[in-house]
Amino acid sequence: MPTLEARGVEIAWSAQGQGQPVLLVHETAADGSVWDAVAESVTRRARAITYDRRGWGNSSAPEDYRRTTVEEQSEDAAALLESAGAVPAIIVGAGVGATLALDLLLRRSDLVAATMLIEPPVLQLLPMATEALSQDRRRLELAAESGEDMIELYLSGALPALGAEVSRLPERLAGAARERPGSVIAEMGISAAWRVPLPRLAAVERPSAIVTGLSTSPLLRDAAAALADRLAGSSAHEVDSGTAPPHVGAPDQVGALALALTP
Repeated sequence: MPTLEARGVEIAWSAQGQGQPVLLVHETAADGSVWDAVAESVTRRARAITYDRRGWGNSSAPEDYRRTTVEEQSEDAAALLESAGAVPAIIVGAGVGATLALDLLLRRSDLVAATMLIEPPVLQLLPMATEALSQDRRRLELAAESGEDMIELYLSGALPALGAEVSRLPERLAGAARERPGSVIAEMGISAAWRVPLPRLAAVERPSAIVTGLSTSPLLRDAAAALADRLAGSSAHEVDSGTAPPHVGAPDQVGALALALTP
């Protein structure tokens, strides 16, 4: 697996197939392997690129890694796209990865052909989410005070705003969170802290597919709908992925939707 140096860390990545580049960006509590089945589907007609974001899988993290931002993470993706000669790319992201894809679309549109945003956790578009986020933060504070395992708390689904949907990841994938607990803490809440540039959403000139599943939580479903209302050139899609996130439970459908975005 090749690596790329990106502002002090080594990013592990891989590519397969030929044609239109499709960058697959994973969520918190997983690594690039979460996309294996989608990548296999995509490579029938395109070039699938997967990577472990900083702090996950075979990628490194800075010493004393305690905090990151959406912009820092999306710049890692931008560096990878440019280094791999994979521009413009279709950016497919899930969870936090969807927020990174949206950030690239709005700030670095020269790198982006289209985006697919799977269960985007843009809760700042929902006034009612403020209370849910506050409750999750208080729950974390209580866990820290009592010595409770915050990673297990996160994986259990007990933080429905800050950890939206992570409990739906299969254990074989969510085990990455136990291996890299510092990365979970560093990323927790970064989507909620990201400032959505609302005027730019209406001015986007690239197509986007916003994807949810039948088991997507009401909070994330509302966030996806709010984003679809504001993001120019977007279309909403729902897939039947059972109890798993769309890219895990319905990889062929997700791959087909990604290929449909090919210019």
